[in-house]
Amino acid sequence: MTRFAADALANEGMALLQEQRFEEAVERFDGAIRVFPQHAAAWKGLGQARLCLGQRDAAAGAFDRAIGLGANGATALWGGAVAHAELGHKVIAQNYLRRALELQPSWLEMARGNPALAAFLELSWHAQALIRKQLGAYSARTYQHAGGNRSLELARVGNSPVSGQSTYISIGLCNHLWPQQERPRMELMLCSIVDDERCAQIIANTAFHVMDSGFFPEPGAMLRDVVGVLGGGDWSRQLPHGYITVPRAWKLRLPLDIGPPPISVAQLVPVSEAEYQLWRDKGPRELDLVLGGCNVADLSRPSAI
Repeated sequence: MTRFAADALANEGMALLQEQRFEEAVERFDGAIRVFPQHAAAWKGLGQARLCLGQRDAAAGAFDRAIGLGANGATALWGGAVAHAELGHKVIAQNYLRRALELQPSWLEMARGNPALAAFLELSWHAQALIRKQLGAYSARTYQHAGGNRSLELARVGNSPVSGQSTYISIGLCNHLWPQQERPRMELMLCSIVDDERCAQIIANTAFHVMDSGFFPEPGAMLRDVVGVLGGGDWSRQLPHGYITVPRAWKLRLPLDIGPPPISVAQLVPVSEAEYQLWRDKGPRELDLVLGGCNVADLSRPSAI
């Protein structure tokens, strides 16, 4: 009898929802839940009504409860994705959206047209999940291009690649399409023995530089003055250039995704003028041998030459 009464109230709520009488629908769904708290459809309907009323916190909670009770249909997952995305709960929103699109692939274009969800369809959202899987949990901060026309996130992972070091890695460079479209999408990473805002600035500046110039950051390449231009005092004068190499210390399985398009990462190593000259005169292999004998995670290190 209790479930029967809850079903009746939930059905009334759905009818009111269709008529866009959202506040009345909330009352019916609340009533159904009071009678039968495990009513997944009532929780889903409550989420939809709350979302239509702009009550995002309450909507997100209702969708979570519905999904937790087994309402794993595309509608509940979609509503949960929208509510959490608008609240800035990125990981939950992305998870719900992925599951909704697995059930309803035809909703992809609808997701692309929703400002709250469109960002989760960029390659960087897939890349960050791959990075988290291989490197573990991280904290992140958004950096804005000086021109204001693009941004990316810089993630920091403590005690990586070894204890006492930190990894800084871009998340968003892989959204950039290179002029040679067969190129893999890339992210850049740097290791440091100190936690310092400068490390993130180095990666952010380098990522924006390669996007602006169209210069593909493949292992063996050199970027002049990408550290020195930051004007950070002794540390940027001593190691002013950026050398791109394979990130062996992390023991990653590369590419992160074979694609298409493939997604990979490369390591940025700040190098001195003398090290740059060695690279120019004798090539990447000789520089790799020299750098192998020093601690490239020490951004205050003396030149190896």
